[in-house]
Amino acid sequence: MVTRYPESPKARAFLARPEAVKVAYLSTYPPRECGIATFCEDLINAANHHAPSAEPLVIAMENGARYHAYSRPVVHVVDDSRERDYHTAAEFINDSRAEVVSVQHEFGIYGGPEGRGLYRFLAHIRKPVVTTLHTVLANPSPAIRDMVRALAERSERVMVMNPLANQILRQDYQVPPRKLSFLHHGAPAPLLEPRERVKERLGVAGRRVMCTFGLVGPGKGLAHAVAALPKLVARHPQLIYLIVGETHPGAQRGGVDDYRATLTRMIHDLNVQDNVRFVNHYLTKDEIVSYLAATDIYITPYLNPHQICSGTLAYAMAAGRAIVSTPYLHARFLLGHARGLLVDFASPESIAQTVGRLLEAPELQAQLEARARAYGPRLLWPEVGGRFRVLLREAVGQRAKQPVSVLVKAPVPGLTPQTTPRSAWR
Repeated sequence: MVTRYPESPKARAFLARPEAVKVAYLSTYPPRECGIATFCEDLINAANHHAPSAEPLVIAMENGARYHAYSRPVVHVVDDSRERDYHTAAEFINDSRAEVVSVQHEFGIYGGPEGRGLYRFLAHIRKPVVTTLHTVLANPSPAIRDMVRALAERSERVMVMNPLANQILRQDYQVPPRKLSFLHHGAPAPLLEPRERVKERLGVAGRRVMCTFGLVGPGKGLAHAVAALPKLVARHPQLIYLIVGETHPGAQRGGVDDYRATLTRMIHDLNVQDNVRFVNHYLTKDEIVSYLAATDIYITPYLNPHQICSGTLAYAMAAGRAIVSTPYLHARFLLGHARGLLVDFASPESIAQTVGRLLEAPELQAQLEARARAYGPRLLWPEVGGRFRVLLREAVGQRAKQPVSVLVKAPVPGLTPQTTPRSAWR
């Protein structure tokens, strides 16, 4: 498969250069089991794919509950509850050879939903910042709105993984369009091994496979997919639903997995235990690719209509799967132009009807797979990494052109993020 590269002359010229910008990343990072951590690791590898580059620096976020054993490229650790750690991290980067900072932003990993610790980091960092927003909330609270505005003001570029997020950021946060950049959520290359051979290897030979992967939790809507199974199994007894991934830590209490226990009881009450299989552990990339290769129908029955990005959805599209999803924002974008099928939120009936259509119409499944395969190459990590490198270099060049007077200043001492006037950030 031919990898698509950025098409502009500037992008091609940059990718042909042997050197690349030196980047410091502020993010969670493996071995911490977190979707943002995996994304950051993949992004770093992808950005370094095309040409040798300076070794990245990673400032790893920890939540104080457990400190992980890190190795390179992690060079510093921040406890999200200790504001002094953010100041120290900023000074560490300022004293390093890093030319630009990539902030991977998700609510809750920077000291609470308002990200109070991030204010201190931004107040002291002197390098240009490129921020990736993994969640963009429509109709935000004043505290969230002010935090995202401050982050955008301090960033040379704000990267989103869904163009629908640009409209929200312009309308609800007044982020200038010139700061906004769109890059797809990256995904690994699909496994080319024949589907039936992969099914045999995974112990589902001869079955029609419906699959969801990722961290398991109530917001994923899995109960509605399970509730659709009795109608589906009555006509297609060979169907098996693979729920692949461990339970999200936030869905457990004191180590007790109440959510999975609830799903298990539901499965037995519906008498579909022969048609559901849990794969209850944190997946390696090779495992994810294998399960996707064995999948006939990939389903994301998520419940949040405002979910702006889903890495699992991008993975399934890149793998060329037939996809069924509720119409949250990323699904509305990625499954547009008949690249997938949409179902109603929280509706087992809608899921049963739509999945049933696919099971009974192999030609429809083949059409969806063909459209996904045609679109999928632009989601592959080498493509995304190349575009990200261009974005980083542009941010460095943009900062170099700015007079010192327009750079963001530290917030007024003693004021919280909720009460800091906007003028103090200019």
